[in-house]
Amino acid sequence: MRTSRIELRLTDEERDLDAAAAEAAGESLSEFFRRAARDRAALILSQQHKVVLADDEARRFLAALDRSDPETVARLRALRDRPRVFTDA
Repeated sequence: MRTSRIELRLTDEERDLDAAAAEAAGESLSEFFRRAARDRAALILSQQHKVVLADDEARRFLAALDRSDPETVARLRALRDRPRVFTDA
């Protein structure tokens, strides 16, 4: 059961565009916004779990894992354990 409400302030142009898109998708405006917000939230959160490295960075990272010295292990643990900060990109 939906129990929370969110209010949005839109320009007339934004509302017209969103309403046209919702109609094209066969959805109400509320359904359209819920789906769009859910899809965007899932994308942002999934990006928080991915690490993309350039070739040189990947080689250095793998070399550090191969060395496995205590300082490198401690830095990697600290990186893993740091609090996650979610921002609106």
